[in-house]
Amino acid sequence: MPASFSTEAAVLGSHKLRDADRIVTLFTSGFGRVPVVVKGVRKVKSRFGGRLEPFTQLNVQLCKGRSLHTLTGADTIKTRSAARGHPAALKAGFSFINLLGRETNELENRPRTYNLLTRFLDGLDESVKSGAGEKCFAFLALAADLKLLLLAGYLPSLTSCAACSADEKDLTRFSAAAGGVLCADCPGESFPITDASLAEMRRLLERPLAQACADPPGMTVAAGIWQAIREICRFHLGVDLKVQPW
Repeated sequence: MPASFSTEAAVLGSHKLRDADRIVTLFTSGFGRVPVVVKGVRKVKSRFGGRLEPFTQLNVQLCKGRSLHTLTGADTIKTRSAARGHPAALKAGFSFINLLGRETNELENRPRTYNLLTRFLDGLDESVKSGAGEKCFAFLALAADLKLLLLAGYLPSLTSCAACSADEKDLTRFSAAAGGVLCADCPGESFPITDASLAEMRRLLERPLAQACADPPGMTVAAGIWQAIREICRFHLGVDLKVQPW
């Protein structure tokens, strides 16, 4: 990595550092998740202004440091202020960002994950502008979660029994430890999952992310999908997701 470099990035979040500085977490197109120091950003006359708000997409200039890089320049590509200004969309956005932060490592080059993140944030912003409701934001976040797990190689079997591979039997249970759905005849620690939740998980994975909001089912279906996502993350990542997307 050169001493200074430029890259495209989306802002995930930030926290205070000393009196006037902040640490801003970026997800970049070329270097993955990168925490950076932004000096003087909390001063009234900061040259960065409001460009470092969550969901904003930027072209950034970074200077390499021993432990943290320093942000030296930022040009706005998209603000996505509509999504940031809507409480339900904001919650859905931070739910996906929470999973993204748990699943990725710092400075791990993940260009496909960056593309997924930006498409998800675009979808949130466009859905708010079109007048979509909370259910749309929830299913958009669930679709992004599932696609992220697919990219990471953690997606379970959803079409046949993970234990016996039978697909003609009723698939009534879900087990992350067993590798996915289980039929009624196979043992394993699991929880019940409905046909509707399984069918929607398959549809969300098959559809482009932009179509995740098309005719979404009820929130009971969403709850079943969220439970499966949480179980996958408990088993593969050792984390318990707390930030629900609705």
